[in-house]
Amino acid sequence: MDPKNLLETARNITNNTLREVLDEVLREASSVTAYASELIDYISDYTLRGGKRLRAFLVLIGYWAEKWGSGNLDTIRYIMAAIEFMQSYFLAHDDIMDRDTIRRGGPTVHVMFERSCRDKSLLTDCKHYGLSQAILGGDYLESLAIYSFYKSGVTSEDLRRLIHYYTRGLRLVSYGQFLDVLIAGLPLEKVTEKDVITIHKYKTASYTIELPLYLGAIAAGSKNHKLFEAFTAYAYPAGVAFQIQDDILGLYGDPKVTGKPVGSDVREKKKTLLVVKAYEWGSEEDKEFLRLVYDKKKPEEISEDDIIRVQEIVRKTGSLDYSVEYMQRLTREAKVALDKCECISSEARELLGWLLELIIKRKK
Repeated sequence: MDPKNLLETARNITNNTLREVLDEVLREASSVTAYASELIDYISDYTLRGGKRLRAFLVLIGYWAEKWGSGNLDTIRYIMAAIEFMQSYFLAHDDIMDRDTIRRGGPTVHVMFERSCRDKSLLTDCKHYGLSQAILGGDYLESLAIYSFYKSGVTSEDLRRLIHYYTRGLRLVSYGQFLDVLIAGLPLEKVTEKDVITIHKYKTASYTIELPLYLGAIAAGSKNHKLFEAFTAYAYPAGVAFQIQDDILGLYGDPKVTGKPVGSDVREKKKTLLVVKAYEWGSEEDKEFLRLVYDKKKPEEISEDDIIRVQEIVRKTGSLDYSVEYMQRLTREAKVALDKCECISSEARELLGWLLELIIKRKK
């Protein structure tokens, strides 16, 4: 079994199913009003233009976790699409909160609608129009996630369980996002390592890893409590490690590989583990500078030299080494959780172990 080939297969299945659902609702929207086709066109472009589809892949692994290769692919492909519609929904709203204008190499949803407003010379505030339509677009994408559950054809009991855990997942992400937005407005000195890790657990681990595995296993009809406990024990350390690596790439990654400008996280004033520990361990001079960047300067006032100095402080204080060691410790913890559960098939265990390596070695 080649993990890369299986991931590519899962990606193709997911993309084809996303297109199928989007084509279906395009016909529905066009029958209501010709204007509505623009909504579907924009969310389709946004959803289909890229993405690793790791969440969809994890749904498939969860589906086959106890009995590899079993079940009906026509059932699980819709659940795989559902998690990606959910992801697209989150991102459309997240782009508004973060004031991002680019996603996966193209304009964000609110930017697309703002441009459309200007092109049509609408008699309204085009910036507000773009934000309003993007919020609606995100809501629409969330409806497609639930619709995909329906299209999967799972039993009534399994559908109830899917909706239960899906809505729980929405709530957990909301807690993490709420805290993330809150601490963005707190002085750096008031943000703790615990705050950062809590955000990573609920904003990333809960829906990036735990929820997809849960949804896949539920779609397979599993009620094995030990399996779900093992998924959680794996998902939380793996998800936090994923986000720490993301933050490292955000500060030190190659823009040609990551697709993001170097230091964009600094300009967005993200209070990552790297920055929080650097502030905790830095000299008074270091702390004063970090307060200047993260608490006082406007994003457009943060220079390339400022970003370079943040990078230097994070290295000098040992915060980068601490974050890397923390990430490696978490991946070992996730590996132990896999090894302890005999109910997971050898193929699923191998793939989840491969994903751990992918998390800490990825460059984008």
